[in-house]
Amino acid sequence: MLVAPITSMYAGILGIYYLKLLFDVIKQRRKTMTSVGDGSQILIKKIVDAGKSGKTENFSNIDYLLYDDLLKTIRSHGNFGEFVPFALLLSLICEINGIPGILLNGVLFTFTVSRFAHVSGLHAQYSLGSGRKIGVLLTIFTLFSFSIICIFYPISKYIS
Repeated sequence: MLVAPITSMYAGILGIYYLKLLFDVIKQRRKTMTSVGDGSQILIKKIVDAGKSGKTENFSNIDYLLYDDLLKTIRSHGNFGEFVPFALLLSLICEINGIPGILLNGVLFTFTVSRFAHVSGLHAQYSLGSGRKIGVLLTIFTLFSFSIICIFYPISKYIS
């Protein structure tokens, strides 16, 4: 029987956080009354309607920041969903190949911190929080680490 307790534990933690991000998107969609998309199509319609009516002063009444939190929330959820499955797949391959648990825990812990930091940074003013930069760098580092381990650890076991 194949058992992967370390990857399983982190998959559970990341899965719960993914649900939190999903509920954040739902909350923002309700707040902005946007069922599909990020709100940009609503803003474009308001601008076009104002232009058609010839009342350009209506442009000043358009709150372009209304959908800012929705867009950030959608991208936080989407970005998380883009990176986490691949990292967990690499982690599972590493665990199946028998890499030491302390190494796997270290890389997965770093990856988990990177995802939390990225979300935090994305929600900062202008999406330029330090957490976003730290999150991206740590995500790249952990994916690279997992990839190198997947390539060389099995080879080292086979050769020795």
